[in-house]
Amino acid sequence: MTRERRLGWALVFGGALFFTEILTALFSGSLALLADAGHLFLDVFALLLAYGGAKLSRRRPDQHYTYGYHRAEVLAAAINALLLFFLVGFVAKEAASRLLAPHPVLVGPMLGMAIAGFLGNFGMALLLSRHEKEDLNMRAAFLHVLGDALGSVAVLIAALTLAFSGPLWIDPAASLFISSVIFVGAVRVAKKAMRILGEGVPDELSLAEIAETMANVPGVREVHDLHVWTIKPGFLALTAHVVLGDRTLREADRVAEELRRKIRERFGIEHMTIQVEGQSCPGPCCNGKVPE
Repeated sequence: MTRERRLGWALVFGGALFFTEILTALFSGSLALLADAGHLFLDVFALLLAYGGAKLSRRRPDQHYTYGYHRAEVLAAAINALLLFFLVGFVAKEAASRLLAPHPVLVGPMLGMAIAGFLGNFGMALLLSRHEKEDLNMRAAFLHVLGDALGSVAVLIAALTLAFSGPLWIDPAASLFISSVIFVGAVRVAKKAMRILGEGVPDELSLAEIAETMANVPGVREVHDLHVWTIKPGFLALTAHVVLGDRTLREADRVAEELRRKIRERFGIEHMTIQVEGQSCPGPCCNGKVPE
């Protein structure tokens, strides 16, 4: 099953589950269930963004977007993370209020919805898990759904505790636990998305190590204006200026091919632009500097 189809099915299941859970939360008066419903709403929105991002990323490059539309997926992931931060703030505020003044809840509907929510979210997580490691957009959607599945477990524990005459504060306490799970996942996705959108060097790579590897290739005198960044997870790009001295075109081609081979095999970078030079270029934008 393609990732778009998996996202589509997860979107259908999530939408149906959300409407059921929000009605149950309002009927039972459970803040934990309402928090879980709010998270589920963001799941649905996240899946919608992920689905749109996946569709856009398949569009071919054009004259305006020469790398294609891969960044649409990363942007969708960043928006998802931002929405999760807003949800955490809202739930934490409501939970603090209810800890001071606990509200009674209807345990029966809360318990039934917690079980249904867990099963539904677990099924959606299975749908998304196949692609979540190599696709940041799918990972953001997967974390939304997985966090909501854990939230359903928290609601289930809270409902069982209340069913056996447990304290009323257990409901807002469960909502705070759900919020903490959401927050941790959102921070991770946001950090990775910002690194990609800011065109930073990928966490798993060292610019100094790449430069040293290139400089050790026979025939290379100097490496400068080296840039490594991520177009999208799994799609790395590199540009560099390499000084070779007085070489024939055939010799320069051999050195450039050896550089590409080394970089590809050692660092997994496929998309490379290597500019060979007889001497270090004096260009004003070289080494990342801009004209003053």
